[in-house]
Amino acid sequence: MQLKAFSRTDIGRVRYNNEDCLFSDPAAGVFAVADGVGGSKGGERASEIFCGVVRDHAQKFCDALNLSTTASDRRHELIELTEAVFQSASEQIYRESSQNIEVRGMATTGMLFAVGKYGAVLGHVGDSRAYLIRDNDVQRLTVDHTLAQEMISRGLLREEELPTFAHKNILARAVGQLPTVRVDTMWLDIKADDSVLLCSDGLYRYFDDDKLGDVIEQGIEFAVDEANALGGEDNISAVYVKVSEATGDNESLDTSVKIRAIQDLFLFRYLSYQELVGVLKIVYEAEFEAGQTIFAESSVGDTMYIVYSGEVDVMKGSLKLTSVGPGGHFGEIAFMDGRRRSAAVVARKDTMVLTINRDDFRALTRTDPVISAKLLWCFVLNLSGRVRDLSQSLSTKKD
Repeated sequence: MQLKAFSRTDIGRVRYNNEDCLFSDPAAGVFAVADGVGGSKGGERASEIFCGVVRDHAQKFCDALNLSTTASDRRHELIELTEAVFQSASEQIYRESSQNIEVRGMATTGMLFAVGKYGAVLGHVGDSRAYLIRDNDVQRLTVDHTLAQEMISRGLLREEELPTFAHKNILARAVGQLPTVRVDTMWLDIKADDSVLLCSDGLYRYFDDDKLGDVIEQGIEFAVDEANALGGEDNISAVYVKVSEATGDNESLDTSVKIRAIQDLFLFRYLSYQELVGVLKIVYEAEFEAGQTIFAESSVGDTMYIVYSGEVDVMKGSLKLTSVGPGGHFGEIAFMDGRRRSAAVVARKDTMVLTINRDDFRALTRTDPVISAKLLWCFVLNLSGRVRDLSQSLSTKKD
């Protein structure tokens, strides 16, 4: 894996100590940013513990990301490893905070990015951010875990009210607040010449997303100096990783391509870009040759399919019911109810599909209540549409 990494942390112009901490290991492909909270000693110590735990696990990430195994096994192993890093750090910070009055109440944000030959994994807690920069287009990958953002997600606060909201910087989730922490994890397929930026709020607070991309392209040193020139109200930290070759197996689709493929699917139409990135960790690719059966009639179904390229025929016995091309989906009924397939599906031509397994889907909805609510609402809308169509069909036949 060919990559270049640049990093810098700076105290800023207002604070008297630096509570941020960085970890950068280009050889292993593992990087982290942490922004500590909890006073002069506590914040520094909390962010230091987090980066230390990342360092201790760096070789495990490197091995897993460069080992040839099944996509499913690799992804599950790396998501679990990411979870383990955050849980270990949270437990250590909480324990030390409980035992030492000088650092009582300390916690930290945590941003972990690991990249290798077969993909990349991202873990996130707090309001530090990760961005994907591709062809001068900047996409924020993470959602801030602040009280304000939580209220916006639940419809209790409007976006336009955010600038005047008194508690907009209070963290709703941080590493070390409790012995365990809920982690946002993502799987990324990186395209050649993509860049990933990890940074604390001391940097991004001064730039909108597009401006941040322009600034960071001029170098980490320039970006930090610009933030200081604009006020430097907080510690400023960033890690900028440039990847010169694509990750994933041969012919693997990159993250942006997969998002475009699923974003119009009925199930995901109300998800934000950041939420769609979170969904990608359960989206896999599969290829079928012309004439190959994807699944048989009456087989037990636990997977939904989205056609990326090619075309498939939906068959009831020897009767062709319909054909499904790029952007279309099939298998969602058995995916939802777990019953046997009502028809067979056969590749009409060489076809690539994206797949989502029901068990992975259930696990996702259990760990993210906001995404869960949106997905369940989409299911309700889809079901009501089917009932309306059926009622209209019966009414037409009676007439």
